[in-house]
Amino acid sequence: MEQSASTHALAQRMSTQLRIRGEGLEDIATRAGRKLPRHVRTSVDILIEAEAMRSHPKLSRRIDPRRIARAERVVNRFLDKQNPAAERRGEVLDLVAKIAFVVVVVVLSVFFFLLWRGDL
Repeated sequence: MEQSASTHALAQRMSTQLRIRGEGLEDIATRAGRKLPRHVRTSVDILIEAEAMRSHPKLSRRIDPRRIARAERVVNRFLDKQNPAAERRGEVLDLVAKIAFVVVVVVLSVFFFLLWRGDL
């Protein structure tokens, strides 16, 4: 039971740190997509597999607690490095840069059009 609670807590932490909504660890990992590096995705898959095996009486004996602990450490270390505020700030700055680029292109287009027609 403690493993299920820790998996749920890890899913909640991934949800807040990566700003992804989802029900369980598997759903959040699927929605994360390219935000998760390959080694972190592998660790998340190990945790998902262990959670599925836990519900089966005979398969639950095959779960390696050291492997699960190592996978949790990898995911937690990755989540510690994530900064949702900086990511949000970067998205806002990207949007401002796109808008500024479009405005500059439109102004230059109007300027060169007027210059071509001889109105300037």
